[in-house]
Amino acid sequence: MASDGEDVNLTPTESLATDTEDEEHPLSPQQHSDQETDEEDLEVEEAPASSEDADVDELLRQLEDYTPTLPDALTVNVLKSAGFSKVDPQIVRLVSVSAQKFISDIANDALQHCKTRNTNIQHSSGHSTSKDKKNPKDRKYTLAMEDLVPALADHGITMRKPQYFV
Repeated sequence: MASDGEDVNLTPTESLATDTEDEEHPLSPQQHSDQETDEEDLEVEEAPASSEDADVDELLRQLEDYTPTLPDALTVNVLKSAGFSKVDPQIVRLVSVSAQKFISDIANDALQHCKTRNTNIQHSSGHSTSKDKKNPKDRKYTLAMEDLVPALADHGITMRKPQYFV
């Protein structure tokens, strides 16, 4: 032991050995190594700790069979450009599905903004054309910047047109 304030670097096994030497029955090196092998021989069955872990395991199993709209190769490329060196295929699939959901939410929000804008224009003009009298399910909508900008703003993304397009 260091008594003069010397720095001593002990590994956990060395500190265990020095602590047990002070006891009445010190462990011999053979007994110490037997304890380590006993711990290594134990087989531990992994069981989900909670229902959340079980839900995650079930989701990952379902993702193995699902093919997302975004290809895995594209997701891997984006992840590698973001700094990931090796990526687990389950993580790639999870990121692909998450990105698909994010894009879908933005597109649906933009569609709602478009529908709201079109109904407001029809009501404010006071008259409707024969084109507007079609069944609402038969209408074709076009994704416009004026619908996309508020949808992106709802998700925390600020987007502005460059000045040369104004």
